[in-house]
Amino acid sequence: MDLKALSHISSENVYQLIANELQGVVITDELGRYVYVNNHWSAMTGMTLERVKGKYVHDVVLSSRVDYVIQTKKFLSGDAVLLNARTNEEVPVYCSYTPLFEEDRLLGCFIYMIQKSEQKAMDIPPNVVTLMEKLNGYLKQLGQSQGTKYSLNDIVGNSGAIQRMKDNIIKVARSASTVLIEGETGSGKELVAHTIHNLSPRFTQPFIKVNCAAIPKDLIESEFFGYEQGSFTGAQRGGKSGKFELANGGSLFLDEVNQAPMFLQPKLLRVLQEHEVERIGGSHSIPVDTRIVAATNVSLDHLVREGLFRSDLFYRLNVIRIHVPALRERPEDIPLLANHILEQLNYELHLQIPGIEDDAMQRLMDYSWPGNVRELHNVIERAMNLSWCEPLRWEHFADYFEQAGLGDHRKKMQTGSMREQREENEKKLLADTLQRCNGNKACAAEELGISRTILYKKLHQFGLM
Repeated sequence: MDLKALSHISSENVYQLIANELQGVVITDELGRYVYVNNHWSAMTGMTLERVKGKYVHDVVLSSRVDYVIQTKKFLSGDAVLLNARTNEEVPVYCSYTPLFEEDRLLGCFIYMIQKSEQKAMDIPPNVVTLMEKLNGYLKQLGQSQGTKYSLNDIVGNSGAIQRMKDNIIKVARSASTVLIEGETGSGKELVAHTIHNLSPRFTQPFIKVNCAAIPKDLIESEFFGYEQGSFTGAQRGGKSGKFELANGGSLFLDEVNQAPMFLQPKLLRVLQEHEVERIGGSHSIPVDTRIVAATNVSLDHLVREGLFRSDLFYRLNVIRIHVPALRERPEDIPLLANHILEQLNYELHLQIPGIEDDAMQRLMDYSWPGNVRELHNVIERAMNLSWCEPLRWEHFADYFEQAGLGDHRKKMQTGSMREQREENEKKLLADTLQRCNGNKACAAEELGISRTILYKKLHQFGLM
């Protein structure tokens, strides 16, 4: 089979070609998470792909050496023990771990295994070696490797709010309708966007991310719509595809869409309506089949009322709306989240912190977490660096809250005084800054280091408009 022929078959058929040649097969992504397992592996372990996809291999097979292979990027072989989830019996196997590359970039790991009780050759057949070489260029089309990093398993929590959100994600992933994700900064909106794409029929196609607040205004049109050769000074030879073209057949994630400049909004609207783009300097339209997933940390309804966001674009984006709950809205998820983060960081930082003591966990649950999951992640990482292979106690966390001026936040949270005090301080800061700027909101926003959109939201919140 030549490379051209391989490019026209589906990912399921590629998987089947491997499965027909080998006994036990596992393919992981570059982080060591399951992307694919074959039927032979499922028979040995009693677990299906649906059960393990997105999980870390070391969480399922404790004796696996895949983490070492990913870290060193070197071939390795050795013994391992699988545990059959149905029979609870151990299955000794012999494994070979082959890192998979595209040029110099690690894409994942290919694991081939046989049961030690069977006398079969461990050498991978030559035709499968050839196939794996071809697969290096195609692995990025399999599972999560087309630009996404997260799956449904990465959304941690058992609260009612999270369960409802997960149910909604599963439902909306099936269609091609536009999705608007709303939630505070650090609450996990990007995880939701990745998961929608991974669960959709488009999961083998590109997932392109754009932060609408991070692109310079003079480059934003060319980034979104591309340009033709010679359309302006400095344009690269042959022109350049824009984000909509790059996401053709897949999904385009517009992060912080509330920050999209007003001059860009009618052009985004046209693409959503007509399903075509026109490059800068181009003379014809290019059809695109791109699903739009947008995220905002500010209510677009409010921005529309303030004249800061086009109502027609809002209605096009607001076909399906998913709310990501703030961490303070689901404190019962904090122990599960904290332990999940601890486990991740133990692996990433090469630490062995055994857990978080009950008193410290309770204090973490009492805090309001204005920075949401991102803040929780940073606080736990900070505490882990202050510990020495011992359970995290409150003393490992207390310094963070003292430096933030919160002191014993548990006592203050119980009386409600901490939040009131923080809001009063924030209101006073806004009022004082506006007074110094003689009421000029652009000046106040610049001095405070926030966007005018956020400033307007805060002014309304505190009744300063």
